[in-house]
Amino acid sequence: MHKSKFWKIMLLVGVLCMATPTWAGVKSVQQTAEISEESDLEKDYEAFEETKDQILISAALDEKDEDICHISAAVPNIPGDVEKVTFHLIQRDQIDDKGKWYKGKKKSQEIFQISLDETELKTDVAYEVKAYAKKEDKSSIYLGKTAFLISEEEVALKREDEKENEKEDKSEASVSANGQSAFVDDATNNELGYYTIMGNSTATVEQMVKEYNSQSVEYPSEALGNGGASTIEEFCEILYEECEKEGVRAEVAFAQSMLETGWLQFRGDSQVEQFNFAGLGTTGGGVKGIYFPDVQTGLRAQVQHLKAYASSDKLNEECVDERFDLVTRETAPYVEWLGIQENPYGGGWAAGADYGAKLLRIISDLKAIK
Repeated sequence: MHKSKFWKIMLLVGVLCMATPTWAGVKSVQQTAEISEESDLEKDYEAFEETKDQILISAALDEKDEDICHISAAVPNIPGDVEKVTFHLIQRDQIDDKGKWYKGKKKSQEIFQISLDETELKTDVAYEVKAYAKKEDKSSIYLGKTAFLISEEEVALKREDEKENEKEDKSEASVSANGQSAFVDDATNNELGYYTIMGNSTATVEQMVKEYNSQSVEYPSEALGNGGASTIEEFCEILYEECEKEGVRAEVAFAQSMLETGWLQFRGDSQVEQFNFAGLGTTGGGVKGIYFPDVQTGLRAQVQHLKAYASSDKLNEECVDERFDLVTRETAPYVEWLGIQENPYGGGWAAGADYGAKLLRIISDLKAIK
């Protein structure tokens, strides 16, 4: 063989031999990434299966416009390969009705919703709606169903009630307690008799301190002192002031912070040094949630998040709640609706059952203190 040809062949073989490990390395990285993605997806589905019984499909008229009906799917821990949630609506009394499909709008991390008006829904007609999660591979997961009927009589009564409420003047009487203004107003003064989140605080700092001290727990003075509240008195004063700034009832925020933290003992996913008093950003499974720089910021974020759920009004203070824009505004104006399972729109603060009822028990005990 000619010498130059021999060296060309040797050089070509050498290049191929050197290139092979590099190509294998690329494949190895790709395979590792694919395995990691598969592993993450498996974890997603494990979490989804564990909370599958918490999925809630619901339908409710809009609080302000009775001609609009919101249909929602609350899906905790929805898997990462789900592209969208769709709703299939049919009339129950029409056997041959093929129904209509609607794509849900993502209202928050767990809530998908469609809003239909009087052109799409008839009064005094029974409807059934089923919800499905559509995956990337085009397959579907059945999420559940609900049935509803919009009564013409109920809509008419609601319109009459709204007109009456507009005519009524609300009176407020204030009394002085411990140097603060405690207002005697009826938190349940609404057509449903539910406890409103927005309004004047009907409990004082002194009552909050007494209620906390009656729990036989030790206040974390050192940890919360690093955040500007070395005593329970200072903590409650900050909470009360933040509620006053945004028009949120202080008794609601107090009850929630005590329920979420186990009376400031922090035995859940969040830790005391996070100054996160309402589980903001926690989703279970050890996820700790958001960290705040001090007690005041943590309480302000909680109060702002409550206002997001309870009202459509603008914030009075600079927003420190990074999850504020994830909330569908004014979908939980009542304490009873803060739980996802009890919320007619399928939204809410917490997935556990009877969340609002637990808060109301604390509020009742708090306000009973003289």
